[in-house]
Amino acid sequence: MKKRVFVCSFQQESNVFNPIVSTAASFGRGKCETHIGAKSMIGGIIAPLLDADFSLSYGLAWGSYSGGPVADTVWQDFLRDTLDHLTNEGPFDGVAICMHGATVSETNSDVCGEIAAAVRTAVGEHVPIAVAYDLHANITRKTAKNVNYICGFHEYPHTDQYETGARAAKLLRSHLEGNSLKTAYATIPMIAPAHAYTTREGGLLRLLNEAKEMVEQGEIADFSIFEAQPWLDVPEFSSALVVTARDADTAKRVANNLVLRHYALRQELQGLPLMSIQEVIERALSNKTGKPVVLVDSADSRGAGSTADSAAVIEALLPYRDELRAAVGISDAPAVENAFRLGVGGVADFTLGATVAPSLSHPVLVKDARVRSLHQGDFFNVGPVARGAKISCGRVAVLEVGKLLLQVSEHSRNERDIGFFRGFGIDPELCQLVSVKACTSLRVAYTPISAEICNTATPGAAGTVLQELPYQKRPSPLYPFEEISENDIVCAVCYR
Repeated sequence: MKKRVFVCSFQQESNVFNPIVSTAASFGRGKCETHIGAKSMIGGIIAPLLDADFSLSYGLAWGSYSGGPVADTVWQDFLRDTLDHLTNEGPFDGVAICMHGATVSETNSDVCGEIAAAVRTAVGEHVPIAVAYDLHANITRKTAKNVNYICGFHEYPHTDQYETGARAAKLLRSHLEGNSLKTAYATIPMIAPAHAYTTREGGLLRLLNEAKEMVEQGEIADFSIFEAQPWLDVPEFSSALVVTARDADTAKRVANNLVLRHYALRQELQGLPLMSIQEVIERALSNKTGKPVVLVDSADSRGAGSTADSAAVIEALLPYRDELRAAVGISDAPAVENAFRLGVGGVADFTLGATVAPSLSHPVLVKDARVRSLHQGDFFNVGPVARGAKISCGRVAVLEVGKLLLQVSEHSRNERDIGFFRGFGIDPELCQLVSVKACTSLRVAYTPISAEICNTATPGAAGTVLQELPYQKRPSPLYPFEEISENDIVCAVCYR
C-alpha cells in the first residue's frame, strides 16, 4: 500500500517594528498542488515524494510578503483547515510543511512552532514530520521538539529554495522507507543584521562548505545554519544549528562542533560600518567606471518586513537632481493616484513618503516632477532568482525630477530584481546611482553590473543598527547587545 503524506505551507516573515498588521488581504491563498513542477520550496518538497510513488494529500499554501505581525485570525484559519484535513483525510504516514520560521502574530511569538506542535498532536508521536524553513528562521524548542527533520536554506541570497524543500522531502522519504535518522539542535544567543553577511564569501561560506563536505563524505545526512531574522523581539530568540545523522551521538557531536565555529563568527556577522547616504552620493559622483554605485536601503526593505515608503534617499538626492542620474523606488499610493490624474507629461509638486507608516519616516516635498510614464504595474523578474516570475506592484508612475528617475508604486515588490526598474523603462546600468530597498538578496542581480554596493544607514522598520531598535521582550544575554561566551551556547540535543 502506498505511503500517504500530507503537504501544506504557511510562509510569512514578520517584523515587529512594522506597525501595520498583515491581514488576510496580504496573503496569497492557494493549494499546494499548484506547485507541482514549480521551482519553489513547495515544489521541491513535492517532487521527491512523487518520485517515491507516495500518495500525496495537498493542503493549503498560504504566503505573504514580509511585513508586520500576522493577524491572529489568519494563521488560526490556516491551522484550523490543516487540522481538519489531517483528521478527515487521515491517517497519514508522514507530514511535510513549508514555513518561513520567523513568523509572529498579534498575540503569538512563535506561530511556526505553534503550527508544528498542533500538527504533532493531530498525527501522534510516531508519524514523522519534516519542515523546510528560510535561513532566517528563529528555530524554537517547540519546533525542535515536535518535528523530526528541519531543513533551512543554505544560500543567502536565497537561491536554493527548491533544493531546500527537496532536502526536507528526501529525509522524510528515507524515514518512511525504513531509514530513520536523528536530528540534533543547538543554539547561540546571537542575532545579526541581515544586510551584513552572505554565504558567498567570508567565514560563513567556509563553515557552510565544511559542513557540505561532511554530507558529501557521508558523515552526516544534512545540516542547516540559521541566522535568526533580527526584527522579532520575542522571549525565545537565537541563532541555531541543526544536524541530521544516522545516530544521535554523531548528530550531536557534529552540531556541537559546528555551533562553536558559528559562535566564533559573531563579530564578522555584524558587518562593516555603514555608510551615510551622503557618502554614497559622493562615491557615485566621483565614480568613473561607467557602472552604477548601488545604495542599499535595507532598513526600508519589503523583503525584511519594512514598508518601503521612506523618502530619505530621495530627500538627500534632491540637491543633485541636475547632475546625478539616479534611480530610486518608493511605495506611495496617493502619489501614484496624483500622477495618473495628471497624465503623462504632467508637471507638479509631489509630496512623497510616509504614507504607509508615518511613524517610521517623514514626507518629502519634490518640486516640479514630470510624469514620465504610467503603468499597470506588472513586471517580470530578470533573475537569476525566480527568473521570469510575474510580479505586481499595483499601478506605477515613473517621475522625472531633473536626472532623477523615481519608480513610484502602489505596492513596492521585489526591488532586489533589476526588473523592478527595467520593467518600467528605467535601466539601472545607465544610472550613476541606484537605490535598492533590499538587504543582501539584491547582490545576485546587482553585483555583475555595479561598480560598488554600499550598505547604507537609512531609516525604516528593518533598522540596520540593532542596538538602536526598541526591543522590549528579547532575552539577555543576546549578542550584540551583550557579550556572550561559549558557556552561553545551548549544546546540541536530540528530541526525537
